[in-house]
Amino acid sequence: MQYRCAIVDDEPLALDILESYIQRTSYLKLVKKASELHTVEDLIAERKVDVVFLDVNLRGNTKDIIAQFLKKDCVFILVTAYSSREVQHLCLKGGQGYLGKPASYKKFVDEMERVIPGVKIAVT
Repeated sequence: MQYRCAIVDDEPLALDILESYIQRTSYLKLVKKASELHTVEDLIAERKVDVVFLDVNLRGNTKDIIAQFLKKDCVFILVTAYSSREVQHLCLKGGQGYLGKPASYKKFVDEMERVIPGVKIAVT
C-alpha cells in the first residue's frame, strides 16, 4: 500500500528535507507541501492524504489551533525543534508521531514504522 502524504512547514529547508525523505521511501507519495495549515484542510476532509508531517511552530498559528487541527481523522507526525515532552499535550489521539528537527532519514523511517503498524520501509 502507498500512503499519501502532505508536509506543512514554514521553513523551506525543512520542506525540502521531508520531501526528499518521502521520495526515498517506496511506501510514501507526496501529495502536497505547503507553508500554511489551511492549505491541507480540504485534502484531509476529502481523505486525499493519509499522513501529514506538521510543524508545530507555524507562523500565525497558536498551539490551540494546532491541537484542534490534530483532532482531524488523519495520521499526524509532528515535526518540530521542541522536545517531545513540550508537545506531548498536543498528541490527543493514538497514531500520532513526533520527529525532532533536524531528523535523520533513519529516525524518519523508524517513526513511520511506529505510527503505521505493519509498515516496513527499506532504508535506501
